[in-house]
Amino acid sequence: MDKNTININKLPSKTWYWLHMNDTKVSWNPEIAPCKVTVEETFEDKETNSLISGDAAEFVTVESGAGREATIRLAVDGTTATSAAGACYLTAEEGTDTTIIETFTKKSAQAGSLAYRTMIQAKKDSRVRLVQVFMQDEEQTLLNDIGCVCDENAKFDILQIFIGKGDLYNGIRTDLKGTGADTQVEIGYLGQKTQKIDVNLIINHFGKKTNCEIQVDGTLKDAAEKVFRGTIDFKNGASESTGAETENVLLLGDDVINKTIPIILCAEEDVEGSHGATIGELDEETLFYFESRGIDKETAEDIMTRGKFEMLYRHIGDEQTQKLVEAQLAEVMADDREEL
Repeated sequence: MDKNTININKLPSKTWYWLHMNDTKVSWNPEIAPCKVTVEETFEDKETNSLISGDAAEFVTVESGAGREATIRLAVDGTTATSAAGACYLTAEEGTDTTIIETFTKKSAQAGSLAYRTMIQAKKDSRVRLVQVFMQDEEQTLLNDIGCVCDENAKFDILQIFIGKGDLYNGIRTDLKGTGADTQVEIGYLGQKTQKIDVNLIINHFGKKTNCEIQVDGTLKDAAEKVFRGTIDFKNGASESTGAETENVLLLGDDVINKTIPIILCAEEDVEGSHGATIGELDEETLFYFESRGIDKETAEDIMTRGKFEMLYRHIGDEQTQKLVEAQLAEVMADDREEL
């Protein structure tokens, strides 16, 4: 099957081309089928918990992280067992509080690809919390795309956990349009073998007194490759706004490739933005601590990796999903240990 090349995860402000971080080119099967989405729970009281399946036409002005070029359509001519796509449209009405948990899995011997888009309109004083857990198979490529617009005092929180199987291309864009709008982003990942993790995160501050906080924690092993683009953009008119971005990367392989590019763009004077990153191996002091207690280097690395994820998945707030994450993490780390 011939594949098309799509251009996704574009930086809003380009850097040097030799860094190969301005965008990402992905080979994609143009013949896709709708993915299967199972809804396990529904809201009976729609006045207090407004989870509305919006019309796609209402979201034409909502941009997403991967970009318009990565448009995935649900109406597809023909079907295939290996490639699928789907989308979710959500409107959170004024004053509501909604949590969405999306779990991505594929248990199949066939290689394939999955594309999924989540588009959210958070209206005045609403709160939307999106939890995404990526647990696809080793041979599967996942394109995940998120777009959100936050009105006055709306809050959009994202928690993403990627646990070491398959390749992930992840685009996130949030537009803080209303005064006092806020977004909190937590991303945790484990990359191993020859996996690719490509993340493009864009937070646009349009309204006054808007705020964003970004925390990314990851571990790379073997020959895994990761690119993280994190952009905080203070637009003209976003006075008294704040933004902070932090990434911590633990490198546990001689052949890993890690690329991190934090960007702060500013067209407004009265704003406050910060970013920072820590990237490195386990330090000698930490290794000595473990060795003095009879713990070898490989086991110490496993303990540190598990510890990072335990801190993160305890924030999910859903026992069933937490158990899925624990089981996937144990499986992935056991598979990696068997190949050593």
